Amino acid sequence: MVPWELVFAVIPGLILFFYGIENFSREILAVAKGSFAKILGRLTSRPVVGALLGAVVTALVQSSAATTIITIGLVNAGTLSFLQSLGIIIGSNIGTTATAQLVAFNMTAFGQVLIPVGFLVGIFGRRYRFLGKPLFYFGLVLFSLNLISTALAPFQNDPAIIGLVAEFSALPLAILIGFLFTTMVQSSSVTTGLVVVLAQQGLLTLPQAIPILLGANIGSTTTTLIASARMNLHSRRAAAAHFIFNLGGVLLILPFLVPFAELVTAIGGTEAQMVANAHLIFNLIAAAVFLLFIGRFGQLVERAVPGSEPEILMRTRHLEDGIPEDTQLGFELIQNELKHAHEVTLDLFRAAMTYLATSREADYQMVEKLKSLNGYLDGRIEQALRAISGRQLSDREATEVVFLVRMSNEIERLGDLGADLGEFFRRSSRNGNGTPAGLVRKTESVYRILDGNIVGLGLLFPRILEVTVSELRARDVELQRAINEHYREQLVSLKREGNLADSRYLEVLSIIEAANAKVRDLRKLSEQYSVQKRYDAASTVVDDTLSLRNPVAGDDLQGVADLPVEHRIAGVDVEEGCCGELCRRGDHDQVP
Repeated sequence: MVPWELVFAVIPGLILFFYGIENFSREILAVAKGSFAKILGRLTSRPVVGALLGAVVTALVQSSAATTIITIGLVNAGTLSFLQSLGIIIGSNIGTTATAQLVAFNMTAFGQVLIPVGFLVGIFGRRYRFLGKPLFYFGLVLFSLNLISTALAPFQNDPAIIGLVAEFSALPLAILIGFLFTTMVQSSSVTTGLVVVLAQQGLLTLPQAIPILLGANIGSTTTTLIASARMNLHSRRAAAAHFIFNLGGVLLILPFLVPFAELVTAIGGTEAQMVANAHLIFNLIAAAVFLLFIGRFGQLVERAVPGSEPEILMRTRHLEDGIPEDTQLGFELIQNELKHAHEVTLDLFRAAMTYLATSREADYQMVEKLKSLNGYLDGRIEQALRAISGRQLSDREATEVVFLVRMSNEIERLGDLGADLGEFFRRSSRNGNGTPAGLVRKTESVYRILDGNIVGLGLLFPRILEVTVSELRARDVELQRAINEHYREQLVSLKREGNLADSRYLEVLSIIEAANAKVRDLRKLSEQYSVQKRYDAASTVVDDTLSLRNPVAGDDLQGVADLPVEHRIAGVDVEEGCCGELCRRGDHDQVP
């Protein structure tokens, strides 16, 4: 028989508790305004530090789910590596024990004080108004637990209730109840808080409570697993690590439940304090074991969630330690980072072409990740150059700063065109029934030349050899001729058949042409930069056609006929009215 009187006594307090803890977590994160994310990203180089940080953050937000979801989000964004996330995930289980300790030590009575204090601070606090809501909701958490405790008090000696609790405390069933209840409310803090309150009122003993706490630990992972379902491979691994860690901890302790309960009892305290201590000690033991073998743990997770997706992290390769006092050494580091940015841009174009061939969501996510890294590197390079520009520089050094800024900007714009290519392929794939095989084949034939140009540019980037310049000029002409020929073919086909694939290919050609123009701009900047590095500024005479003011002036495409503007669409002779207005990307002959 269902004890309805007990159910209706507990449910209002439980609803308030769940509402309070959810809003308290949200308000704390709002007050932090992304600070938690930055802290987690910066201070997790060592697993032990990551675990301590995870424990502190979880204790503050009163939600291990919030901490782990933030963590896998940072892994998905490339701010954290998968291995860095393991320490935070392990520590979050320790932090979530704070709620149980507050209840066990009768801190719930403070809820009646914090609610009005939070309300008044929120209205009259002025400078501290932002603390009003967190205080109010934390008070609501404590007040609701006190409400549940008061509601349970009349039932502590009821034989029917005691018998019902004992019936559901059998080991497998108790773990299942803890798991299901935590999954339902999506908060292990709610489960553990309720279990401690039940123990406080004499309705649960320590041996009965421990299995429910173990089930709650496993249940706390479901939110993270669901959240990671549509994220990248490394985020899914982080979520799986959370599940494997919690499940593994439970499996490790199960054979030792009796001696574990005896250990907790020996420490002493009230029944509620012993339950809270059992929760804390179990999570401390599990954390210590997994931290000792964290390398093997990471390997286990990688085998459990297989995949070959590279991990793209939002980090520089050469600027993580800042700019040294030696300005020339600083320039060398920035040059090396520019080469890294070039490599990322090449990877971005290749990822777009891979997505064209496969139409897989994971491949498009790689395009998005590389686009973010491309912009991030440009920002970090400019930041480093601003730091150098604030020093006392010679004319030659000041000129070098300008060159490097321009090259960084142009590399980022080239990468944006690679991202445009990927985004266009995605739209094409979604609007139709996949990407036509003919479009894939024709795009690959033209892209192959562009890829060779980007590779050639990067051999010594940001410098360049004269022999490489000659090769790039020749391939530039080759690509422009190929683009013009393909334009003519596609415009004729479009006029004759109105084929959708043809109109798609015109857009692809436009993006590739714009990308090649950027490669040409970068090649000319590299020519200038190489001249500037070879000779002292005082004796260097830079050819006016390669002036810094207009570093990409001039026309290397002497072999390509120049057509009247009114009959020119990206270098193609077009019969007026043949296909209406086409999307143009403007004049790419010069950098603005």
